[in-house]
Amino acid sequence: MPAILSTLAGCLTPLSLLSVSLPSLIVSEAVAFYPGSACFKLASSAAFVWRSFSPAVPNTAASWISASLVCGLLGDYCLIPSWKAYHSPKGGHEGDSVWFKVGMLAFMLNHAGYLVAFLQDLHSMNWQLFGVVLLTCIVMGDPAGMPVPWRKDHTPSPSPRLPTITTTLKNADVPSSPLDRSASPSSRPRTSDSGVTDLSISIPTTPKSSSSSSSPTTTTASTPLLPQQKSSLIPKLVIPADMKPLILVYQLIITTMVASAAGTRGIGSARLLGAAMFMISDVIVAWDTFGVKPAPQEAAPAAKKSCGRDGWLLRGVGWVLYFGGQYLLAAKGAR
Repeated sequence: MPAILSTLAGCLTPLSLLSVSLPSLIVSEAVAFYPGSACFKLASSAAFVWRSFSPAVPNTAASWISASLVCGLLGDYCLIPSWKAYHSPKGGHEGDSVWFKVGMLAFMLNHAGYLVAFLQDLHSMNWQLFGVVLLTCIVMGDPAGMPVPWRKDHTPSPSPRLPTITTTLKNADVPSSPLDRSASPSSRPRTSDSGVTDLSISIPTTPKSSSSSSSPTTTTASTPLLPQQKSSLIPKLVIPADMKPLILVYQLIITTMVASAAGTRGIGSARLLGAAMFMISDVIVAWDTFGVKPAPQEAAPAAKKSCGRDGWLLRGVGWVLYFGGQYLLAAKGAR
């Protein structure tokens, strides 16, 4: 028995833990299994923290990386959505919640810790490469949809998700006179999920013959709460005004961190690869959290409802980049 336990203990490594927990996390998200999504996410985070505690080269940079990864674990915990938000048709994270803001602060410290760790090699910094990578990251933020100083974003509401509400009215329910007290409650102004009152005015139709009135027609009135956007791989981001300063500072820290990784170790280094993977995963989180979501459509009676959580595939790609980048930096970031 002791030999078996010793063998099992030898097989349990940070990499083996991540190899099991990360696919399990993606599968849990694909089938909308909330306990699995929460537990396996924390297990994946624990894997890279565990790996950082046994650095190949113990030094000051390794200590800073371990501290920053602990902040990453805290951020992962804060970004676990509530049960209600997890099963909401709108999906995604609670971008306007306090927990999300605390999680962003934790990840900001995560990036800042990496930056301090990389700057331990300031004496070997290639400043020309640092400047090129920094400028490239800033410029590429524009086509990626991230907020940039030279682009004016007109946000009609502080809510990160404003659906387009479509209301179907039957002509038979519309009163022939505005003073008709027998009007049904459905003809009154409505309030959408985002708190905007639908003030669409329905013009009464001219009464027709009895044969035509027996089969009332259907009129569809749409109240677009956001301008209709063309379908695109990169969604339009609608960021609340109180979140923009935090996100701009966050972008500055992460781009400086990536540029520092390039300047201190070069283009082909594991340090730069891990930092770049982390940055791209952050962009995917922004798309998932602040991207404008279409209004939930009523499914046809015969159509089967999908069991997967909305957006799980994109989040899965982001998690592979995020946990892979964090683990790579935990293993080789201090070298």
